[in-house]
Amino acid sequence: MRLEIRDLGVELRSREILKNVTLKLEEGEILSILGPNGSGKSTLLRTIFGILKPLKGVVLFDGKRLEFDDIAKIAAYLPQEIPQTRLRVIDIVLLGRTPHLSGIRRAKKEDYEIALNALNEVGLRGFEERIFDELSGGEKQKVMLARLFAQEPRVMLLDEPTAHLDLSSQIEVMRLIKRRVENGCSAIIAMHDINLAATFSDKILMLKNGEVHRAGKAEDVITPESVREVYGVDVAVRKIGKSVIVIPVAKSSKNSIRVHVICGGGSGAEIIQTLVEAGYRVSAGVLNVLDSDWEIATELGCEVVSEVPFSDISDENHEKNLKMVEEADFVVLANLSIGRGNLKNLIAANLAAKLGKLIVVERSEIRSRNFAGEMAEKIYSEISSKSIIIKNESEILNAIRDLAGRLPKGRGFVN
Repeated sequence: MRLEIRDLGVELRSREILKNVTLKLEEGEILSILGPNGSGKSTLLRTIFGILKPLKGVVLFDGKRLEFDDIAKIAAYLPQEIPQTRLRVIDIVLLGRTPHLSGIRRAKKEDYEIALNALNEVGLRGFEERIFDELSGGEKQKVMLARLFAQEPRVMLLDEPTAHLDLSSQIEVMRLIKRRVENGCSAIIAMHDINLAATFSDKILMLKNGEVHRAGKAEDVITPESVREVYGVDVAVRKIGKSVIVIPVAKSSKNSIRVHVICGGGSGAEIIQTLVEAGYRVSAGVLNVLDSDWEIATELGCEVVSEVPFSDISDENHEKNLKMVEEADFVVLANLSIGRGNLKNLIAANLAAKLGKLIVVERSEIRSRNFAGEMAEKIYSEISSKSIIIKNESEILNAIRDLAGRLPKGRGFVN
């Protein structure tokens, strides 16, 4: 089913909550709505479901306007609040059949079978006679999902379905939603967790003060600029394959001098930590995601050129690395091992050497860590002739001061 919203406006208690909201959702898609509290996420879901009447605009299901009773037969709504009740689990799930019951409003054998299948789908078959209030938070949320599934909706509207759940339960709930969508449904989910939304969604809609700030694919919508504009915080955004992850950025350092570290496999961890603690602005790359240097750099809020795990450095990320080298005040080449997959890191270091701003940590000879052949040896030889060479990571701050002393007057550094 195709859902379309055109120029939607909603007013509550004489205050305009939504302004000119437009979106489209196709069958088989998940759209996540992101935005701070009060941005209109819940209001948008309730309006789509027909609980609230728009001041202007229209909600169309396959091109048609529908009344509330008709919407309830094709769309299901899961609110934020989980009810407190002593009802049995099966009774909660059967509530999802209400829009499909006849005038007598009594569940039939077919309704029970649908409810039991829904419980089975969320992994709670055998919980039918359990009391809802005696379940864990994750179990309660899965019961609520089962109620939603029992309604057999073509469009699911979910308001913070992962709120107050641990990480394992969050992922399990999102996978259940994803599986249902893959079987011919669609979903709109109001969320706070940007990374969870980016991982599971086909589209992202960012709301700010009731208006659409950005909309589209996660990699296009979720950027440091959009997060700053919507949430008022600084983050780093890493592109990982077809998805992105958002990482909080540490507060600004003691001055504006930037050091770029070329490392990998743990060779840069001590260097990165030392530089950050000394107050430098630190960047690193190219690093494979989940590499130990990648983990320490992202944890400390450094800007990182990230590559897909276990992959060679792509041309795109190589160009990003070269740009970081050019923009940095100083560049450090760690005592890393060189293979064909990361040979481009050595090429980037050679650029820094030619620019006269490279420090090389040479704790061991290159031939003991060169697995890329003569080409790497030749490049490293060029690098060595134009760089400051140190034998230990602990010498890095003195090396930067030494190199800074060779620069034209006016270029400062951290004392």
